Amino acid sequence: MEENDKQLLFLKLGGSLLTDKTGVEALRSDVLRGLAIEIRKAMDQRPQQKLLLGHGSGSFGHVAAAEFGTRSGVDDPREWMGYARVSDAAARLNR
Repeated sequence: MEENDKQLLFLKLGGSLLTDKTGVEALRSDVLRGLAIEIRKAMDQRPQQKLLLGHGSGSFGHVAAAEFGTRSGVDDPREWMGYARVSDAAARLNR
């Protein structure tokens, strides 16, 4: 076993890679399927490798974030709703 096999590898898949940001909650299933196959192949070649996989939210979270202006912070209850909507949309991407 190589020294690098003992290290944790963090792989972040960008939201723009996984989704079509011109649509609303538009998952690119073909891309996700292909990535899953490639990641599986890589993990089969290095079975001792530890992997932590993360992803952006793309067309899921960004639509709600833009609608509620979550990037600008929170000044009123409506803007707090924006954070809840972004979280909800990101959870749908995980399903």
